[in-house]
Amino acid sequence: MGATGLALRRLAASLLVLLLVSAVVYWGTAVLPGDALTAVLPMDVLQTISPEELARKRAELGIDRPHLVQFAEFLGRIAQLDFGRTTVTREAVLERIDHPLRNSLILAGLTAIAAPLAAIALAVASVLRPRGRLDATLTGGTLFAYSLPEFVTGNLLIILFAVLLPVAPAVIMLPTTAPSLDILGVIALPIATLILGGIAYQYRLLRAALIEALDSDYCERARLSGASEWRVVVRHALPAALVPMLSATAQFVSSLISGGIVIEFIFGFPGIGQELVQAISTRDIPSVQAIALFGASAVVLCNFAADLMILALDPRVRRRSHA
Repeated sequence: MGATGLALRRLAASLLVLLLVSAVVYWGTAVLPGDALTAVLPMDVLQTISPEELARKRAELGIDRPHLVQFAEFLGRIAQLDFGRTTVTREAVLERIDHPLRNSLILAGLTAIAAPLAAIALAVASVLRPRGRLDATLTGGTLFAYSLPEFVTGNLLIILFAVLLPVAPAVIMLPTTAPSLDILGVIALPIATLILGGIAYQYRLLRAALIEALDSDYCERARLSGASEWRVVVRHALPAALVPMLSATAQFVSSLISGGIVIEFIFGFPGIGQELVQAISTRDIPSVQAIALFGASAVVLCNFAADLMILALDPRVRRRSHA
């Protein structure tokens, strides 16, 4: 099987994963007690409203039909890139999550660029003087940062930079519809929290891969030809060392969208995480499905991109694909 065939096979597997994720999320929400109507109506109203009126309202919202029918309709809409309307307000789902998703993408995009670049810079600086003071400091510091949960790191940064040194806001008090420039002006602490955890893991993987690559024959030949150690590290060792780091980087980047809910709540960030929690609390299944699919798509696309980059960088993978 050639490289193109391998890529197509990975693409087909990714689409299957998205289908399974949509089914799990839908049925996981459907089995919960109650429905969207009972979730949004106050208890005193529920006690006074007649069963006939409840049945009529459920029929108006379209939640009285069998879940299998609703799920089939959902898949049909997804095939047309139509996520439907929210259960209660009948607002278009894409319009509802548009601004929160944009804000989360800003946060994730900046972190996804900064964290790998910082990890590469630190790893290269570390291996230029292995077992030196800088190497020991970076290795110990990244191990400590990696051991801390993100909510602990976030609270520590709030205490340091919002309380003791009030240079950044502890809580972001912007609406989801705030302009992008306003969002960029207040997200230093959330980005720093996400970067610290991401740098730690990627740095340790890349450092180990660089040390292994520097002991290889081709790096030794480069040294014998008169190349400086800096050139040996950057030109010869780094491209090979990036391969094992790519999968970890893909997982980190995808988690910024699908798993950044904790960070958004710590800092009050107006992103997709808070929108997801609100949708779950009101049993708004179309919104939950749309947000979950965006998160799953981020995971799948990042891993697919990492596979393609590994295929491009590692000749051994290309040879196996032709075997």
